[in-house]
Amino acid sequence: MNLIGLLFLLITQFITGRGVIELCKVKMRPLLMFCYSFIAGVAIFSFLPFILELFHVTINMSSVSIAIGVTTIAFMVPLLGQIRNFKLPSAKDFKLPGIYEIPFLTIFVLLILLSVWRAWFYPPNARDMLSGPEVMADLALREGHIINSLFKIDLQSTNNYLKPPFITSLQIIYKLYVQPFGQTWLSILFVNFIVIVYTLLKERIHPVLLGFAMLYFFGMPEVFGYSYLMLFDYSNMIFFFSGYYFLNQYFEHKDNGNFAFSVFLFTIATYIRTETLILVGMNLPIIFYYHYKDKLPMAKSAIRMAIFVAIPFVIYFLCMNVYIKHFIPIKYDVSADMNKNLGDISPLFDRLSGMFSKLLFASETNYPYYGYFPHLFVLLLLVDIVFFRKFNKEGITLFYGIAVTYIGLAFIGYLLPLADLMHTTKRGLFKLFPLVLLYYRDSPALQRLTAIIKNWEDGISTPRPQQPRPAPAPKPQPAPRPAQPAQQKKK
Repeated sequence: MNLIGLLFLLITQFITGRGVIELCKVKMRPLLMFCYSFIAGVAIFSFLPFILELFHVTINMSSVSIAIGVTTIAFMVPLLGQIRNFKLPSAKDFKLPGIYEIPFLTIFVLLILLSVWRAWFYPPNARDMLSGPEVMADLALREGHIINSLFKIDLQSTNNYLKPPFITSLQIIYKLYVQPFGQTWLSILFVNFIVIVYTLLKERIHPVLLGFAMLYFFGMPEVFGYSYLMLFDYSNMIFFFSGYYFLNQYFEHKDNGNFAFSVFLFTIATYIRTETLILVGMNLPIIFYYHYKDKLPMAKSAIRMAIFVAIPFVIYFLCMNVYIKHFIPIKYDVSADMNKNLGDISPLFDRLSGMFSKLLFASETNYPYYGYFPHLFVLLLLVDIVFFRKFNKEGITLFYGIAVTYIGLAFIGYLLPLADLMHTTKRGLFKLFPLVLLYYRDSPALQRLTAIIKNWEDGISTPRPQQPRPAPAPKPQPAPRPAQPAQQKKK
């Protein structure tokens, strides 16, 4: 591994991502700012070889380095005004974990190291990669173009060369600078995502409850496996989840910066998997609802809703109608894969039923895929509905997001039969689980348990004031004898 090359990419990606956040005028905690700078930087870098290919520039170390340098400098400009206000974090900004967090954190760190090591040590071996992005990236480094001799091979048995160039571009960069296998970019996204989720949940629920929730999340073999098995779905999950988080922040604080960053993140999610555009569009009703509730003028509401969909659509159009249609030499028409009998909606209900019975809650297949994570969510949801019946704004939005993802994936399967249940939909369900984790911090039951545990901790840690001992009572004195009369004394 070329550590200097990795360090160069980490620094340039951090600066680029930090510039994106500054352009969006997003305010967040320093740790979240740090992590999202890397995530946004990786997203921007995934466009660079793609853009070079669109302009027919030869892809090599020189051209990629120039593209990285120009991009970093361009996104550094918004940060120049912040240099005077820059302050190093003080010791007060960091809080050491409690003694009860250490066992959980030890397990999480070991699992993270395992994922990072496997991504670094093993070459890409997913079938979808070896017949598409991975071989395209490898040949691009030899021939100088993403559209290369791969297309001289008979590709009738696969469509993986038709995927967006997100992974292809990142593989080109990381093969050039880090190691021949690439893939390290996936570990960068994974590690920062886990830190973000842990930080967000710790804001509102007790670390012990958080630790158990994260154990269930790590315990999903299908999801954890794709943290090092390079494919589109884990990255898509990260950006889709982040888009919802900042959309929630926009609803809560009415901050346009959060809205802009949410649009950026949903755009990257669409760039990774173009069918995500359908799920993005299904969020328009809840945006309209909160605009109406907040009495936002209709003109402003319409403009923001148009922006919310239009920018992801531009990326969709660039990938599908420019790159695939005019650059890839094999002709492809997406309409050929669409359902020819849209009047029959029974496949939609079949897909909804199959997602529930064959993936999420089927005893014979569920545990190897998602463990007990869906069961925990349903149990907690029932407790919240039966005993508390009160949800905050973020919790309601997350319910909507979970419903949109579940129904939207079924609709995609109905619209495009090629998106089968046991592959496309199975990995598409990844997008549900971080939204469920984020709901845990808004769960009334978990917040009540958090309050009980903290009250108990405060009672133990605060010593009771010692009461002064009462003074001993004085001993009773014997009563004096009554004086005898004088006549009795004379006798």
